[in-house]
Amino acid sequence: MDKTIDLKAGQPTILMADSNIAQLDKIASLLQEIGLFNHLHAESGSEAMAMIKNFNPELLILSQELPDIPGLSILSLVRQREETLNTIVVLYAAHVNNRLLIRAGRCGVDNILKHPFSDEDFQKKIMESVLEPRDPQIRQAERLVDKCQEQMDKGEYEEALQTCNEILDIHDNAEVFYNLGYILSIRGKFEEALSYFKKATRINGHHAKAFKQMGLIYQKLGRVDDAQVCLERAADLHLTLKEENEAEEILNAVLSLRPDTTNVYNSLGIIYRRQGRLDEALKAYEKALKVHPEDENIYFNVSRVYLDQNDKPGARESLRKALAINPGFVAAQDLLRATEIGFKLKTGES
Repeated sequence: MDKTIDLKAGQPTILMADSNIAQLDKIASLLQEIGLFNHLHAESGSEAMAMIKNFNPELLILSQELPDIPGLSILSLVRQREETLNTIVVLYAAHVNNRLLIRAGRCGVDNILKHPFSDEDFQKKIMESVLEPRDPQIRQAERLVDKCQEQMDKGEYEEALQTCNEILDIHDNAEVFYNLGYILSIRGKFEEALSYFKKATRINGHHAKAFKQMGLIYQKLGRVDDAQVCLERAADLHLTLKEENEAEEILNAVLSLRPDTTNVYNSLGIIYRRQGRLDEALKAYEKALKVHPEDENIYFNVSRVYLDQNDKPGARESLRKALAINPGFVAAQDLLRATEIGFKLKTGES
């Protein structure tokens, strides 16, 4: 599929992500000048990820210097979703060097700008990205990727292997290496499969499926430490994407390997709280505290559950325990102060 936008078909959905509101306003004005009006704004990487999942924008304009999730990390996650595989991405960064350019190319950036940029340069890059056809070889590779995915979905693995090799003749691709690893793993060729999954994660360090498959293979091979590392990484990536069900499944797999893993119980508590399963969240945090009773972050997370249950005395007790361990825990200080004066301060899990 050619990654261009037909403006005659209607306004594309554009998502801009930058922590600087003035910068977002400036970009919006520049887009309007060239006839692009359908804008969404995100002021953080996590907010951008949520909006990407909800709106599937056709054009993504990202700052690399977002405070919580860098632009390229967002893009790595975006490229894993079928709905946004062909989203056009323009990245801008204060420091554009060879390393960033290589990483950007691997992640699938369509255009890159050094910030600050002139109005003319920005508008030119956007028009190039939206309207100009891409290199024929890249277009061919994209068509082959679609073909390979269809073959994988149908279980046509021999045909998929051939298509994967055709793609790799053009350029390295994380999803292709993942597919090769998956095919080899179901054939029991675990060491070869691991080599391809590792290649996938080297290109895309946020490839949750590849980390999960590596963990499952290590588990079959009896390499428990390696399995735990890979599975926890996969679970963390799914949590970042707010994919709680996938994360919960993987975390339970970790517990089958190591039942005393504190951070797994903590992560499960976070998942259960997000889903409104508050009693289960408390039980998970209690298990975490049995293993690690001196972790102030767990007490902080317990306090959030109590607040969700409107149990302010329980919340205050947990916050005081957190502060007894770490008197300099600012988030706990603020939340305790808020509960004591009757306000509810919105604070995330730790």
